[in-house]
Amino acid sequence: GNGNGNGGTNTADVDAGPSNLPTPPPTTVLAAARGTVQVRRGDGAWENAEVGRVLDPEDSVRAGRNAEATLRLGDGIEVRLSPRSELRVRELTDAVARVRLDEGHVTATVGEGDRVLRVQAKGSDAVAESRGGQFGVITDGRGQLAVATTTGTTKLSSSKGSVDVVAGEAATVELGDAPSAPTKVPSSLFLRLSSQAKQKTNQTLTTVEGTTTPGSVVRVGDIITTSDAKGRFAMRVPLRDGRNDLAIEVSDAAGRREDQRLPPIVVDREKPKIDADVQWGSSP
Repeated sequence: GNGNGNGGTNTADVDAGPSNLPTPPPTTVLAAARGTVQVRRGDGAWENAEVGRVLDPEDSVRAGRNAEATLRLGDGIEVRLSPRSELRVRELTDAVARVRLDEGHVTATVGEGDRVLRVQAKGSDAVAESRGGQFGVITDGRGQLAVATTTGTTKLSSSKGSVDVVAGEAATVELGDAPSAPTKVPSSLFLRLSSQAKQKTNQTLTTVEGTTTPGSVVRVGDIITTSDAKGRFAMRVPLRDGRNDLAIEVSDAAGRREDQRLPPIVVDREKPKIDADVQWGSSP
């Protein structure tokens, strides 16, 4: 009889146990993925990732050309990577989630509560921070960062100062500078190119320049730049022999993209043929 009684007591202890366990620490989980999404540990090799994958601090995730990935950083914080974007998890506690955007664009959603999300940019001391709301961040991976706030307030800081970017506003930080004064997010992303390059040339570089939304990332092939506080950009793009079909792609902090094809540029580096006969060694 005593054996059965002990068994019952043990069962009661097991049932009561979980309520006494400490709350598990928050984890970063790949909550959704579309297209090719890859993860790597530290500086190791990239490998394809399945939904449900748990990421540790210093793990990175990247979304391919036509891919997207959504990370859940504990309760109430989600970060969605846009195509051709890469992010590294830096810190995750009950109070703070911190990530570094190495290249591209993310949309971050922070639920109302005590937790804060901080998004840094690679090569920069700039930080975008929110305690509740939705905002977008874009970087060229070389120290410039731009923020656009959809709801709530995003604090944009660098070592030179900080600004509050409220819903409907955007601001940028250039490497080594203070954040720009917030401005109203334009109703649409525009792209205006300056005079076109020659369509036939013997040069192996061409300059692509124009204006777009300030703080946007501009890409032609593998060449990336950003527009300045007035929206101006210029980039030197390599050309190969023969026909070059170039496309320019612009993305802003609000997550909008604009694509435009340039007229084909033909590179012909053949030297002109000399018609005159030359007789070597003959007397004048």
